[in-house]
Amino acid sequence: MHLFLLFLLLCAAPGLRAERPIPFTVTTQWLAEHLQDKDLVILQTGFSRNEFAYAHLPNARFLWFYALAPVTPDLNTEMPAPKEAAKALAELGITDRSRIVLIFTGQNVATTTRMFLALSQFGYGERTALLDGGLEAWKSEGREIAKGVLPVKRTAPKVTTAASVITDAEWVKQHLRDTAVTIVDARTKNFYDGTGGGIARQGHIAGAKSLVFNSLLDSTNRLKPVEELQRLFNEAGIAKGTTVVSYCHVGQQATVVYFAAKLLGYDAKVYDGSFEDWNVRDDSFPVEKK
Repeated sequence: MHLFLLFLLLCAAPGLRAERPIPFTVTTQWLAEHLQDKDLVILQTGFSRNEFAYAHLPNARFLWFYALAPVTPDLNTEMPAPKEAAKALAELGITDRSRIVLIFTGQNVATTTRMFLALSQFGYGERTALLDGGLEAWKSEGREIAKGVLPVKRTAPKVTTAASVITDAEWVKQHLRDTAVTIVDARTKNFYDGTGGGIARQGHIAGAKSLVFNSLLDSTNRLKPVEELQRLFNEAGIAKGTTVVSYCHVGQQATVVYFAAKLLGYDAKVYDGSFEDWNVRDDSFPVEKK
């Protein structure tokens, strides 16, 4: 009887549920203290293995951006097929016990939150964190920098897509007037307002709220404090309890909003085709300007 009551209590009380095996973000100090953890996998995102070899965190592995965000003949920065994702994760040495820390270089926060989205899509989001401040924060503190590329033992990770974190134009169209869904434009204001240029239809998805992706970051490319993030969400008109569906140009900047939404406890998705896909469709996929 007591065990049954305890089970009910755990199900009913969010504060008593099992915590993530790793926080959403980790500090440089946390990472320095856990560098030798057997189950910790450090993935530094980049476009060039040579650049990675020149400077990376100790024990880090190179995560090529396009391995989990390929370009297709139709759209940029798309989600790979499960088979391709499994291959990429295997080559990175990911296992079901791994705790993963993602590292970005320079100001490339969005490239790495895009990797967080991909790992979430394939079942590893709850086991993945972002190093707040990235490689630059680590370097600024005079911490050890490694060079070269070490071999990685190939694994056979499980890949699941049971709970998709991406959606498409048809789904967005069907939910434009759904009060339980908030569509969020993560692009800079000029594109939202319709003065960005260079696209077939200028403006934003009808009814979308504006929350510029880099407004969620401070001058050192760290996420702003939780209270500040929530204030920005509130000011953008993103109500608590709604599903946040973010988009941008190609589905990369939108993942910063996605990451912050998940951190704040929102249900969240990314419209993967984003405005690259929406703006070339017919008028039944409405666009409006400021």
